[in-house]
Amino acid sequence: MNRRDMIRASIAGTVGASTVVPALGAGAIAPVRGLRRMDDSEQVQEAVASGVAYFKTRCDDQMPTVKALDAAIASGDLAAARRAYIEARPPYEEIETIAGSFEDSDSDIDARPYSFDGGETDPNFRGFHKIENLIFAEEDLQAARPYSRKLIESFMKLRKELDESERFSAEGQFGGMVALTNEVAAKKISSEEETWSDQTLLIFKHNWIGVHSQFKPFGEMVGSDRASVQAVERAHRDAMATLKPHFKPGIVAAAPYSGISNRERRTMGDASNRYRDAIIVVRDEIGIPG
Repeated sequence: MNRRDMIRASIAGTVGASTVVPALGAGAIAPVRGLRRMDDSEQVQEAVASGVAYFKTRCDDQMPTVKALDAAIASGDLAAARRAYIEARPPYEEIETIAGSFEDSDSDIDARPYSFDGGETDPNFRGFHKIENLIFAEEDLQAARPYSRKLIESFMKLRKELDESERFSAEGQFGGMVALTNEVAAKKISSEEETWSDQTLLIFKHNWIGVHSQFKPFGEMVGSDRASVQAVERAHRDAMATLKPHFKPGIVAAAPYSGISNRERRTMGDASNRYRDAIIVVRDEIGIPG
């Protein structure tokens, strides 16, 4: 199951369907009944817009990094290209939380070989993971250059899409939050995310940051003193704490994932599952479809 399938499944309720949602107490936000969509609420629309605004900023942050990656590849300096690749990864790994709202751009930017019939040699395989393979595995900067230029174009397109408010909804944002936290534990824990760069921990970190950025406006809407919101915040902190020993202050790169023990990997996966389940509780309390 790829990311887009996971997002669809989470929206349909098949991811985390067994989660027990506690009965709503006094002051709870009543779930939506009948045909009215919670997305119609002005408060919810404001929360959606706030989350998307954060990702617009992150996309703006992304542009200098992909241009620097292109320049490093063009220079012919392999070590510089590898550093530039790692430093370019964080923004989109946050933005991908709502990748279901721009599936074609997501595929162009961040799809892995198994998403294509022809795998690594498929002509449609491009973006970060194509570049990762060419830099870290094949060490072929000349072959990587056309893809680094295309990546800049893909982010220019994405930035325009982030301005199209009709693409985004609370259902899509919660679907993405649930799917991405689930994907960390269900797939990325295997290290398939950054096989060649060995930077899978960097991906975990920014996936969780991205999820938190989208949850935060909804948590503020519901109330930061609400037990279920506090549970999400605690789950986010706990997940991030599993990564802390593997990062150094002021350095983007994480410790190599190949050096992480099975016990540590299991702890990270369990933390992401708890994060997912806590988000589902709030989603259902608000009444967002899913």
